[in-house]
Amino acid sequence: MSSLAMRALGIALVVVVATMVGCGSPETTAPPPAPEDTDAVVLGTDAFEFIPDEVQIPADGASIALQCEQSLPHNIEVELPDGDRLVVECSGGETGVGEVDLPAGTYVFFCGIPGHRQAGMEGELSVG
Repeated sequence: MSSLAMRALGIALVVVVATMVGCGSPETTAPPPAPEDTDAVVLGTDAFEFIPDEVQIPADGASIALQCEQSLPHNIEVELPDGDRLVVECSGGETGVGEVDLPAGTYVFFCGIPGHRQAGMEGELSVG
């Protein structure tokens, strides 16, 4: 192999490795913290997870904060017998707070953005 071909191959390898390790990628920041008086805080990750995926809140009025990690927006919808209800939403890198007034019971919550629930963004909400 010629010297010129070896140099070109070396440069291509450096570019590929730099791209794989994120060289030059924008710095990410954590979402702002939730207000101290929030009843529950949930992190919506860019890996399509809720952390935690089991949440407890008091009955008859509570606040839920959703912190969206890095770049993807998420929301929390609660599955109710009479239909779905949006509780809170946020854009990537932000925190949103929503109020919910539910009777005691166990509910399914999920991210209602198309494809997110199917990717695993679902959890259990215990009210009581």
